[in-house]
Amino acid sequence: MTTWARHKEEQRLHGEAARAYDLERQRMGVGYLILQARSEAGLSQGALAERIGTSQPTIARWESGAQLPSVRSLLRVADATGFELIVGLRDDRRRQRVVELGSDAG
Repeated sequence: MTTWARHKEEQRLHGEAARAYDLERQRMGVGYLILQARSEAGLSQGALAERIGTSQPTIARWESGAQLPSVRSLLRVADATGFELIVGLRDDRRRQRVVELGSDAG
């Protein structure tokens, strides 16, 4: 029986297909950022869930984009992975950042 991880390794995307896949992952937004932070911290979904006091299925839903975490949960993810959370709003008409709140902000 082939595992999913082994199948993905054997069917690795290359060239334009890999770039298109990565672009779509980035378009997923917050979920993709959580996945990147977790991966860079060397944590499994279960390990991250344990560190922040939630369940592995919740982490999976966040990473897939099926559910959005609260800002409080994002702060816990940032803390658990060694990242800083920065939340911002931008006026798309001017392409200028209007508001930016860091995890250091009270």
